Amino acid sequence: MAVDSKWLPISRAEILPKVLEGLQQRFIYSDEIGDVLSAALYEPCNLLLWGPGGHGKSDMVLAALRAIGLTDDEIFIQSFGEGMSEDRLWGGPDMASLDTCVRYDTSRSFLAPQYKVVIFEELFDAPAQALLPLKDVLTRRVFMNGPDRVPMHAKVVIACTNKDPRDFVEGNDAVQALMERFLLQKEVRWPQYEEKNYRELFAKVHPNASAAGYEFQRLLSRVIAGLNEEAFTMSPRMALQSLEVVANCARIRGDNLITADAFQSIRFVQGMQSYTADLSRKIEKQLPSGAIKLKLEASDLRDASEDPLRTPRAEIPTVISKSLKSRYIHCDEIIQVLTHAFYQPCNVLLWGPGGHGKSDMVMTALRKLGYGEEEIFLQSFGEGMSEDRLWGGPDISKLDECLEYDTDRSFLPYEMVVLEEILDASSQALLPLKDVLTRRTFMNGSRPVPMKSKVIIACTNKDPREFAKDSDAIKALLERFPLQLEVRWPSYVQSDYEALFAKSQPDASSDKRKLQRIYAHVIASLNDEREAGFKVSPRIALGGLRLAVNSVGRHGRKRMIVEDILTIRNVQGMESYKRDVESLIRSALLEGGIEVLLSDIDERAIKLRGEMDAINAKFDAARTFEGEARSEMNDLAIEAMIELISSVDRLRMELVQIVVTDPKLIQWKKLSEKNVEELADEIEAGT
Repeated sequence: MAVDSKWLPISRAEILPKVLEGLQQRFIYSDEIGDVLSAALYEPCNLLLWGPGGHGKSDMVLAALRAIGLTDDEIFIQSFGEGMSEDRLWGGPDMASLDTCVRYDTSRSFLAPQYKVVIFEELFDAPAQALLPLKDVLTRRVFMNGPDRVPMHAKVVIACTNKDPRDFVEGNDAVQALMERFLLQKEVRWPQYEEKNYRELFAKVHPNASAAGYEFQRLLSRVIAGLNEEAFTMSPRMALQSLEVVANCARIRGDNLITADAFQSIRFVQGMQSYTADLSRKIEKQLPSGAIKLKLEASDLRDASEDPLRTPRAEIPTVISKSLKSRYIHCDEIIQVLTHAFYQPCNVLLWGPGGHGKSDMVMTALRKLGYGEEEIFLQSFGEGMSEDRLWGGPDISKLDECLEYDTDRSFLPYEMVVLEEILDASSQALLPLKDVLTRRTFMNGSRPVPMKSKVIIACTNKDPREFAKDSDAIKALLERFPLQLEVRWPSYVQSDYEALFAKSQPDASSDKRKLQRIYAHVIASLNDEREAGFKVSPRIALGGLRLAVNSVGRHGRKRMIVEDILTIRNVQGMESYKRDVESLIRSALLEGGIEVLLSDIDERAIKLRGEMDAINAKFDAARTFEGEARSEMNDLAIEAMIELISSVDRLRMELVQIVVTDPKLIQWKKLSEKNVEELADEIEAGT
């Protein structure tokens, strides 16, 4: 069989040694991968690489291709997935020919003549509508674009997937037929995940480590190997990010010292959120007893460049700490993860229940780092998020020629990007986003647009662990956020809410502080009475407090009563509360809000006195009527009088339930009792 040996810039004899050399510089256990890659290039034929994520399948392919002299312009990379369409596979519609027939702009697809090698990522996640026509083209090496024949110039197609093809090929004819077009297939994973394996990996990254750096790598390798268990194995990518994060702890300290606490930063690494064991305890268990002090040198740090952001690196920890601690409580971990993200810099995912101020904390930190509102790109995702909107919308001036986007209106030109509710978006938007976050370039038609974003912070109320199980698009995207943190309070008790109110109103008077204490007690009690999982969030708590204070002012009262606290029922998030909120609040006030109950009784006693005057007026009016009209008026007055007596009896019962020991409250209670008894005497005299 004739073989085209001229398509590569090197001779066939050089392929294997060049590929092995390119891989051995960066990867371990790469000889077998290098061998099968060289076989695919030597033949040439298609290759499928599969195995668990985080092992650098695509990175190894690119390293091998560059080692044999191929340029990025000669390599086509595309991500497949649930949202992959035939439209996108063939380059999108040719706008200029739409008035005559449906054609595709194949110059933007893998069929373009400049491409020699094609890399398809997560190929087998795509729907059959995309896989079946691809199988035909890989077989015949020709695509019928309307009436035109478009030849496929690429010699080798390399598919990479995190899935085991043996698990999902059965019963899926489209996948089975496509797999037959990949002559070579190889699983990519390490043979072992032990301390020595991770040490070998770290040695590739820092081959000239100092004595302290070597000891640091040894300790970290031991910790990582100790964390591995049957249901969890730390991938090479996670291990390298752990190395980066822990080493950065030394730089953040300012003295380049690695201490035992630094190893706890591993919990921020992507993928550690699914770790079920006591992570802190297991990390400590792997470390030697006694103090750890290892002074790193420049050769032990992967990125020694200074000041990648507007704020000097040395100032970032202090700036973020001061900006958040002055406004938020329980923010130590988010301070740490944001410091790491800006220090490195790298992307970070913040997730957790709504109402905890994730976006607010991020925006506060960014402003303090020197970025104005107009310099921060903020975009909300959701089910309606489209690829169109992601890249800034179509460039109208070019629509008659080709489909290009106005990328100046997208996140690509911004250094700082905040993406909210990112996990709500569809696969059609997430797949191209993952590609751009990986390659840091967006192909706008045939024009490459560089991504200038240094830090992308994604915020979501959803638990990514649940979404990653069901969506490969989301799972792949999550791997592009090396740091991840769940944002929630460690506890939701009275002292937490009091601390929150104190941060929001640092100059509050002693009377306001007392009201805040009572309100905090009520909210904490509501948490205890609700089914598992419900907690009054900081946003609900602050909104409820504002409403209660406003209610006092709106009604011209000097003291807060139960009705004011009940305004929390109108705050977003409380509408799903199934229990009788009023009875729960009154019960809570008996334990920690007697002042509000006494104020409430006094206020209601005043209202009842007014109702008694209205009833007497009805009796007086009845005397002016005759016959049936007089009877009806008297009946109404008697009915109101019975209700009034019942209301007074309720006040008496509530006073009996109130038990106080504070002298001031004892005096107040006695005065309230006196007022209620006087009212009761007046009602009795009136009847």
